[in-house]
Amino acid sequence: MSLFWRWAALGAYVAAIYSSLPFAPRWGLRFLRTAPGSWFLGPGLAFVIVAGAAALLLALRRRRAPARAYAALAVAATGYALAFTWLSAQRLERTHLPEYGMAAWLAWRAVAPLVPGPLAGYAAGAALAAAIGYGDELLQGIVPGRYYDIRDVAMNALGAVLAVIVIAAAGTGERRHKAVEREPSAKFATRGPVA
Repeated sequence: MSLFWRWAALGAYVAAIYSSLPFAPRWGLRFLRTAPGSWFLGPGLAFVIVAGAAALLLALRRRRAPARAYAALAVAATGYALAFTWLSAQRLERTHLPEYGMAAWLAWRAVAPLVPGPLAGYAAGAALAAAIGYGDELLQGIVPGRYYDIRDVAMNALGAVLAVIVIAAAGTGERRHKAVEREPSAKFATRGPVA
């Protein structure tokens, strides 16, 4: 996928989040009151996370990933477990984690080819997704019926960071960065000693 389409996908996702601000709480509460909604935001979401972690563990094992990949996955799993425990009474708030996890993945895909090295790509992806989450909360401060909540800013940023840790654990960044390495620019190339 070209860089343009990566940025377009991120832009469309952000537009969907921001445009749903006036309606999301009503839709979410309506959904939560249904049997599928109650299951999805409770045990269903936990099941999806556990199944995803199991699939990632199998992929890491098949690839003979280094110990740091497993350590990163353990850090992410601990973060998700603590966040879900903290949000046990506020089930609708749990959506911040996957919502901004997806934003982080899209942001990382857009910025990783533009920065030097995989670590910078991870950091830039997480920072961009956290900034999008902060923008979400700022907009909620002016949307009628919504309000700015610093805890939501923290949950958005946590969702972004945990997702990027999972991306790093999967080792996708190193492979992607090697595939996108560019030739050095001719204007920076030197031929022999500079006088």
